[in-house]
Amino acid sequence: MFWNRSSNPGSPAAPETRVSVVEKVSAAPGPDFDRALDTLRAVLNIYGEYAFDTDRATAEEVKEQCADLIRRVILGDNRNRLATDDDDPTKQRTQRRDWGSVHRYLNEHRKHEQDFVTTSFCNLRQALREFAQCLTAAVSEDRASDKQVEAHLGKLMLASAGSDTDAIRREALLVSEVVKSAISRRRVRETEQLVQLGKQVKHLRQELDQARTKATMDPLTQLYNRAAFDDEIDKVAQLGLLLGSEPCLIMADVDHFKDINDRFGHPSGDAVLRAVADNLVRHFLRKEDFVTRYGGEEFAIVVRDSTLEKVSARMDRAREVLAQLTIPSPSGPVTVKLSAGVAALVPGESAASWIGRADKALYAAKNAGRNRIVLATERPSNSSISLRASK
Repeated sequence: MFWNRSSNPGSPAAPETRVSVVEKVSAAPGPDFDRALDTLRAVLNIYGEYAFDTDRATAEEVKEQCADLIRRVILGDNRNRLATDDDDPTKQRTQRRDWGSVHRYLNEHRKHEQDFVTTSFCNLRQALREFAQCLTAAVSEDRASDKQVEAHLGKLMLASAGSDTDAIRREALLVSEVVKSAISRRRVRETEQLVQLGKQVKHLRQELDQARTKATMDPLTQLYNRAAFDDEIDKVAQLGLLLGSEPCLIMADVDHFKDINDRFGHPSGDAVLRAVADNLVRHFLRKEDFVTRYGGEEFAIVVRDSTLEKVSARMDRAREVLAQLTIPSPSGPVTVKLSAGVAALVPGESAASWIGRADKALYAAKNAGRNRIVLATERPSNSSISLRASK
């Protein structure tokens, strides 16, 4: 916070008034201010570029969040303006910049990254420590048994050099008992080690399964993420000639989502995305239906076994149900509208061409007034048809 005082030392003392950091910085931009913005923009770009996956967010999501901070804070947000004088519209208006959001985001995310890395290293250290302890115990026990066997073998060799058959028989029996006991202990130890190793492998498998699930799931909506979609769409496109059906792709987008974030805030925007995800899952429940969050407010659904008409009808029902929902928020109820494009796979068509046609249909729905479904009727170009179609 800053304190304003009269700049004229000869004038009467003016009462002190508090001015926020946002108003103070925005009111007096200059070269240093511009350099500071450039530096902060570079820091956020680097932070997003070198992000890594955690159990809370993927590297790509962190990169998108940093880009959003740059748009809203560094570049300035035109929807949050602070007028210098509301009574005089001719006076210059300055942009309010939410500096605190940058500090909060970087602080919270860095703390989470630190906890994630610390926990991962602790788990790894514990596993290595247990392995080292088990190996040390096994080696020590084996060495002790070997020394005992060697000692009795030495006595047997000495006895065999003489003519006392009783001594030879006695030492031979002792060696046999020692070897038998050592073998028995090793078998027991190996069984225990196998049981312990099985537990460790099971635990590691569970951790790998959880990591694999997190790597393919969107943390906000609990739908499959973009990486999982890319893998699925490639598989379906490659198997298009063998499926014996008409695989369909839906590209859907929340209408005016930016306005929802602007009016009701990002937490309400997140609630909208979750509501859309739940609605799509309820209407695409079959095991052949693959519902994903494509990115931002856009969703994609791959339906392997159906027809263009049936899929578009299901999507239209989902759109109608969603349009009737109201999502509560601190600023009032939020209504949600959805636009979508639907394209059937042409045998031999590439995944990129298939996505492009569905996306083109989506934009046609947007341009036609939104809150509607448009079917992709055009055929892909010859360059988009794989040579597999002619084999």
